[in-house]
Amino acid sequence: MNKKQNILITGGSGYIGSCLSLYLKKKYEITNLDKKNNKHISINICDLLNLKRLNDILKKKKPKLIIHLAAQSLVDETINKEKYYQNNVMATKNLIIAMKNNNLTNLIFSSTAAVYKYSGKILKEKSLIKPKSNYAKTKLQCEKIIQNSKINSIILRFFNVCSSLNINNKIVGEFHNPETHLIPTIVYKNLLKKKFFIYGKNYNTIDGTCIRDYVHISDICNAIDKSVTYLFKSHKKFQIINIGSSSRNTNMEILQKIEKITKVKSLYNIVDRRKGDVDLLICSNSKAKKILNWAPQKSNINTIIKDEIRWVKYLIKNHQKRTFKNYLK
Repeated sequence: MNKKQNILITGGSGYIGSCLSLYLKKKYEITNLDKKNNKHISINICDLLNLKRLNDILKKKKPKLIIHLAAQSLVDETINKEKYYQNNVMATKNLIIAMKNNNLTNLIFSSTAAVYKYSGKILKEKSLIKPKSNYAKTKLQCEKIIQNSKINSIILRFFNVCSSLNINNKIVGEFHNPETHLIPTIVYKNLLKKKFFIYGKNYNTIDGTCIRDYVHISDICNAIDKSVTYLFKSHKKFQIINIGSSSRNTNMEILQKIEKITKVKSLYNIVDRRKGDVDLLICSNSKAKKILNWAPQKSNINTIIKDEIRWVKYLIKNHQKRTFKNYLK
């Protein structure tokens, strides 16, 4: 029996990291790194800003490939710019240094669709780049660091990742604190009959609420899995690939679909739009289909919502309290 290849995941305690660890563990030997523990998976505690600790772990584990998910990921302009820089840019610089110290050559990096300049058109990998938020600016800096490193790498620009994963009766999903994303907020508040806000009703869309491209966490994990396979078969490669569903749903359409599935009427107010939100953010995933032979399988909005409902009910049953970002404050 062949020994499993060792893959190391940074940000293993996070939403994507914890889901990905479960998704890949039958196929690979997984080492998870994070600054904090996770009750679902085993974690090696390591702050990527601690270069010595990081170097020691890579020297010991000698992973065949690293999936770099660790980041200051809450898109909130009230967060100190220095915090984004340290947790995103400096952490990535340290990771590249430690990889080179240990002759490690395969890297997958999770980036974001927020690096693109708003155009109102479907976004392709060659679309104009102009990040607005501090989060997106540091993600773009990380992309450039990785590209200049000459390491065999794939940069995946994720669109709106959502929903939950259920593998062998173990369910894992989104649990940010505070939660800022639309679908988990509406599902949770709908089921508990609590009020929430829809930000903006004056966008240039069919119902005045903004349109986004939502991609199921299962499809994200599958895209990363296929990226691993691609890098193991390729050498001295660098790719930037969009990962999204290429579907389009307005905020109001999602709210109505959630109500239809739960059969619960939502309590909400429509308020002013949030700073920086744009009318339309949609992905072209044609390159992912061509390069990775990847296509979304579970990213239809009804499946996304039903899997999110299952996760939220699990959290409620287990008395897991959630906090949510209020942008009116």
